[in-house]
Amino acid sequence: MRGPSLARSHFGETTSIPNEPTARVANSILDDRKITQYLLSTVHPTGASKAKFFISFGFSPGNWAELKSALLNHPQNNPVTNQAGNPFGQKFEVRCSLVAPDGRNPCIISVWIIEPPDPSPRFITAYPNP
Repeated sequence: MRGPSLARSHFGETTSIPNEPTARVANSILDDRKITQYLLSTVHPTGASKAKFFISFGFSPGNWAELKSALLNHPQNNPVTNQAGNPFGQKFEVRCSLVAPDGRNPCIISVWIIEPPDPSPRFITAYPNP
């Protein structure tokens, strides 16, 4: 059996923040384990509450790729609402509607980072928009 893979997806251009990372980056990266061992894990110490949230909108551990796809598409459909540099790179947040299986499309925040020299945004986490 192969180990978890990294997926790349095209980020759409948006205009909410000038020169934002999504306007100049072609690929995003999301490690399968972020979904299977964290966001949809009902036993993870910090991920369990997130799993309960995502499961309540029709995502499931048995079809974890559906959440992965929705998160990879999240930056294409929503604006970057916050960005800041840190010692590791440029971190940014994308806010609002996540396409969900049950059609209710909750507002979430997904967090991404670009770590030079790699220009691809890498997924960090996602959580309900407070």
